[in-house]
Amino acid sequence: MVACIGAAHVDRKAVAAGPVVPGSSNPVSMRVGMGGVARNVAENLARLGLSVTLVSRVGADREGDAVLASLTDAGIGVDGCSCSTTAPTASYTALMDRGGELVVGLADMAIYDELTVEHIEPLLPRLERIPVWFIDCNLPAESLRLLLRRKPRDCTVYVDCVSVANAARLQGILGGIDTLFANGDEASYLSHIPIRAPLDVCEAGYRLMCGGVGSVVITRGREGAFVASPFDYDFFLPPPVDVNEVTGAGDALIAGVIFGRLGGHAMDDAMRLGLACAAWAVEAAETVNPILSADIVIERAGLLRKTA
Repeated sequence: MVACIGAAHVDRKAVAAGPVVPGSSNPVSMRVGMGGVARNVAENLARLGLSVTLVSRVGADREGDAVLASLTDAGIGVDGCSCSTTAPTASYTALMDRGGELVVGLADMAIYDELTVEHIEPLLPRLERIPVWFIDCNLPAESLRLLLRRKPRDCTVYVDCVSVANAARLQGILGGIDTLFANGDEASYLSHIPIRAPLDVCEAGYRLMCGGVGSVVITRGREGAFVASPFDYDFFLPPPVDVNEVTGAGDALIAGVIFGRLGGHAMDDAMRLGLACAAWAVEAAETVNPILSADIVIERAGLLRKTA
């Protein structure tokens, strides 16, 4: 069982029909689906065959109903999800270029400020019985601090920074994190190391581990990812992909790593599984690839399934 704690909302993706012209009206095709880092990680994990429950907050509106329905349809537990009477369901609107790359993202996430300590604390008795937590940094800093302080000794905690602004909420509490996921900007901010070259990525990972993080995954987009752990430092290149769009790739990578670690794989093989999940994500029009399964991820990663 994995508990995913954080964002679950509506994704709106506008794909430009031609080159994007700033300051002008641009023709696009619009797609609407479900999103949110914790929700995306949860759905990927469920499609990989794991039992998952989600802690999040939605509005008392049609969008909130749709988010909860999509979770139930995916087999994800929603007992930890609550409904706000004051804030609308969060939304993320992305403008993508014709190549599937993000031009600009617009995030309306005010509802997650309601995931306060007072809201999270009653859920702890249930969460403390779950051996693996994934937390995204859309939660308020005080709630992140509470979760990392109260995690059981035998609980493994994975955390995603989400953004540089949200990464600031982790200052002073890195020691409670078993594996931290960050992009280059987020890792640079938290480590105080400007990242301009591959050696800078290594230094940032080392600094974050010195700050108490068990292991660090620093994603580098098309350049793959870097992993720092107590046993190794290594760069991993992504497999060849036919990019449809990049939204959801990082969330899929996180799910693949968690899946790999729960399956008994060492961190290097778990990273290969994560990159395979990310490859399947960028090749789909949907944020979470609907054909995702453990078998196709393991095959693409070139690994044999662990039997013990």
